[in-house]
Amino acid sequence: MAESVESAVRDLRIVVGGLIAGLSLFSVIALAMGPISKGPDPLLGRLMLTGIAVAALAGAAAYFALRLTMRRDLAARAAELRQHPDPAVLILARYRQFAIAGAGVIDGPGIFAAMTYLLNGSRVAMGAVVCAVLLLLAHMPSVDHVRRLAETAAMGNEV
Repeated sequence: MAESVESAVRDLRIVVGGLIAGLSLFSVIALAMGPISKGPDPLLGRLMLTGIAVAALAGAAAYFALRLTMRRDLAARAAELRQHPDPAVLILARYRQFAIAGAGVIDGPGIFAAMTYLLNGSRVAMGAVVCAVLLLLAHMPSVDHVRRLAETAAMGNEV
């Protein structure tokens, strides 16, 4: 028996929700412990903030590359998707890969930002954590999104 779209999305929501919870919990711990260095090192602070920016840009590029690749892969299956009564079922494996990898490339810079706050108390770093949590919430899988994606792919549209 094929996995239902609802069941797959529920599982993916647990994964993404777990990443949100982990990032949030680590951030709360970082806030509670405060900066662990006695005196902030300005050079280290600048390097770590630069690292956050580089990680965020690399993550954004990876996310959009993953998304584009997934959409192209699905569009290549347009004929097969059009003939299936529920095309969303056929895209679940590919969507699962994107949802998990996409959440990972969002979460990585967020964890680095929380670690930066823990080490040197940078408020900018904590702002990056908030951005990562908001992006994870925006990335949260939904049944409607999977169905719309399958419909778009069935029409042969890749973007």
